[in-house]
Amino acid sequence: MMPSDNSNIIPDSFTGAIMAIEGIRDAAVLLNGPTGCKFYHGAISENQMPRTDFIDPLYYSEEFYFGQPRVPVTYLDDYDYVFGATDKLEKILPVVAKKGQGLIGVINSPGAALIGDDLLRFIKNANLPVPCIAVENTGFSQPLAWGFQNTVKEVLTRIAPLESPREKAGVNLMGVSIFHHHWQGNIAELTTLLQACGIRVNTTVCAGCTLAELKNINLARLNVVVHAEYANTLMPFMAERFNMDSFIPPDGAPVGFQATESWISGVCEILDVSPAPALELIKNGRQKSHEALNRFNALTGLPKGATFGVEGDASMALPLVTWLYEYLGMVPVSVRVNRGDAQSTHNLKLFLQKIDCAGAWQAHMAHEIPDVVFGSGAVIARLRVSGHPFTGIELSLPAGTYQHVIPKAYMGSQGALYLIERIINGLAGC
Repeated sequence: MMPSDNSNIIPDSFTGAIMAIEGIRDAAVLLNGPTGCKFYHGAISENQMPRTDFIDPLYYSEEFYFGQPRVPVTYLDDYDYVFGATDKLEKILPVVAKKGQGLIGVINSPGAALIGDDLLRFIKNANLPVPCIAVENTGFSQPLAWGFQNTVKEVLTRIAPLESPREKAGVNLMGVSIFHHHWQGNIAELTTLLQACGIRVNTTVCAGCTLAELKNINLARLNVVVHAEYANTLMPFMAERFNMDSFIPPDGAPVGFQATESWISGVCEILDVSPAPALELIKNGRQKSHEALNRFNALTGLPKGATFGVEGDASMALPLVTWLYEYLGMVPVSVRVNRGDAQSTHNLKLFLQKIDCAGAWQAHMAHEIPDVVFGSGAVIARLRVSGHPFTGIELSLPAGTYQHVIPKAYMGSQGALYLIERIINGLAGC
């Protein structure tokens, strides 16, 4: 985890590297590190993208797994840090290879990276039937997106061929990970919009994809970015290695009706197809929201004039803040952005200045708790301690204890409707 100036602890590049591998359905992380680095990542990866419905910890009681189906670990101790982890690495590699995964990513924990064990040598000497990559150093206290992208590049370099024919109108979704809250619902919503325009999605890079899909990554004509922070170094890599162009949304992630229209229209313009079918779906969503907001406003005068705060990535905060202000008439009192996309951060600061809310930039929410708070479950839980009533809407992990059964989305037309539903019910005190 990395400290931030937002008085919050946020996941770092170590988590990002693990999520990149665990986001591939037929790949697995082998963690070289202590057990303390395993349990959170094993739990969160299985919770975000379950591979089994059998959760009895005794079933996974074998060595290296410690009651979890994901992220086996060498369980380094003080002896290993002094003399190296040779014995454990030689023993764990064939055990994990027998599990039937198509790729193993051997990842050093930050502490293990200091030992100096040559992971590539161990992989070579093991002579495994499964292809492997080695991530010797995930970065020390770098952002989660940094570790995620670097590991994605390692995977693609290992398995994806350099040349293959391109298929007209096919795209790869890029810049989203299984660590994103409601990632599955968001991908499904964006895929629906693209398919309405006749655009086939080849794969979503390291977010619910398979190795076969990644091997055919350059069958697509275009890479379409969702979160710029998670693709800013991937885009030049894809251009250099595969000669592939990428579309980065100028208005941030497709959150809210306006940003979603901008996103799908930008993709369609590059591919020379009509965005009309998708725009019609968004128009229908606008109509539904208009009806709900009219009824709610007639009874309460809200949400216009209600205050809100946002804490998260810039590519998410920019479209969300813009939409809440321009479409719902809500007022930002706190907008806190972690290290993220520079262009989105710049545009967000300009927007706040334009609407005379520059004081909201990086303002602490505890000083003026908004009516509606958008942030991680940790941010919302911290503010609950104040006892001040507000509506909390989780945008990112770590999440709270609420168990989501029905798929949710924050993006696209359906995502906008879901956010409106949460906002008006929260403001109504439901």
